[in-house]
Formats: sequence, structure tokens, C-alpha cells
Amino acid sequence: MNSVVTLISLYIILMTFSVQTHAKCKDIESGVLVNSTCTVVETYKSTKLSASPTLAIVLHGDSPFWNPSVQYRVAQYLAEKQENVISIGMLRPGYTDDFNKKSDGERGETVGDNYDDQRVSQVGKSIRALKKHYNAKKVVVIGHSGGAAITAKLSGDFPDLVNHAVVISCPCNINAWRKDMLKRNKYELFSGDLNISSPIELAQKVSVNTKVDLIVGKDDDITKPYLTKEYYEALQKHGKNVSLHVIKGDHNIFQNEQVISTMLAAIK
Repeated sequence: MNSVVTLISLYIILMTFSVQTHAKCKDIESGVLVNSTCTVVETYKSTKLSASPTLAIVLHGDSPFWNPSVQYRVAQYLAEKQENVISIGMLRPGYTDDFNKKSDGERGETVGDNYDDQRVSQVGKSIRALKKHYNAKKVVVIGHSGGAAITAKLSGDFPDLVNHAVVISCPCNINAWRKDMLKRNKYELFSGDLNISSPIELAQKVSVNTKVDLIVGKDDDITKPYLTKEYYEALQKHGKNVSLHVIKGDHNIFQNEQVISTMLAAIK
């Protein structure tokens, strides 16, 4: 009898969790539900839209000490400044935003572990669902820092999905970046190598039809310029459509005027 009661209680708990997850994703403009996994989004639309708009996805960085919201501000600005764009700020797996909304999944320790295949897959499948829903003619993915690593990995793992990638301040060689961060921060969770694929290892898989814009600040001491330059060289080696922009500034260039101009040109 006790085992039956336990099973019923477990069923009620699971059903309650399922209802809460679905409630969070009841509207695709605020959450994307794929295989019972909800990824939180904020959606902004140009005043003029065709039946086949451009879909722009904006991904935030690792944000280890605060809830990220910059992805929403950037997405909103892009929709206001460009026509025929549905611009979406996406909350990465496991993160909670300023509105206390949380994407399903685990945030991780923000030491490169949260650029793994499972999290990249969650983001990629969510973007694919959005593309289908909006009948998008073009998909542009924009990411800063950790979001840039995911953007770059998406370009390799989902080569048929990403038409244009804007990769800003990228830790594109994850284990090399971890060594840099261990020296910089003396934080033990950066010790050793992760068993994880890096964007630089996926360069060959990026479609020749995908345009890649790489941007890094010349004084960036968090994702050092060589990490972006090496990824650029790997893409060039395999004949990909890539451009490199080393600009004035440090790591905090996500809303830099030149970076914003590159984003606007990408979604045009």
C-alpha cells in the first residue's frame, strides 16, 4: 500500500512540474517548448514584417555573478532599428533572468562546462522551432563571450540552421581559455581540461553558406584576442566565409557602436 501511495505522490509531483514548465512556455514569444524542455525568450518585432522575416537570436555571456538581461536590451534595439526582423533575446539553459524567469536545464559552473553538447543542442533545437514558427527566411545568431562559444558551436553542429553568426569575445578554444582564466583568477574550477568540443575543432563543419563575423576587443583580458584569431584561421583554412574585426576595447564590447553596426548589417 505504501508503495502505491509513494507512486501516486511521485506522479502528482511530476505532473505539477510538467504543468509549471508548460505554463512558462504557454506563449512562444516568451518561451520555447521542445521535448518538454522550456527555454525562456523575450521577443521583439520590427514595425514592418513580411511573411518571411529575418530571425535574430541574441545570446548572453556566462554572467556568473548576476542575472543576465543584456540579451533582451540588444534584441529590442535591433528590432527597433531594422525592418522585417523578429529579434529574440534567449536565456541560456539553467539561467534565471531579471524577471525571475528560468530556462530549463543546468546553468553549470560557468567555467566552460556550460558550452557542452546538451546545452548547445537545447539552444539549437529552440532556434529551429522558432524558425519554423515564424517562417524565417534567414537566421542570424549573435552571442557574446560564453554566448559566442555557443553561437560558434551552433554554426558547426547545426550548419543548416545558422545563416549568419556574429561571434563576439569568444573563448573559441575552451581549454586554452580555461588555462588563461586559471592564471588570471586563481579559481580551481578552471584547472585541467574539459572533455568538451571547442568551436575551433568544429570549424570544418561550418557551412560555406554561413557568414561568420568575429569581433574581439584588442585589450580583452578575459577572452584574449588570440582565441578569436585562431578560430578565424581555422575557418579560413577550411574555406569558410569569415571576417575578423579586432576593435578598440576590452571584454565589455557587446553594446559597442561598431559591434552594434555589425549586428545591424547582419540582420539586414
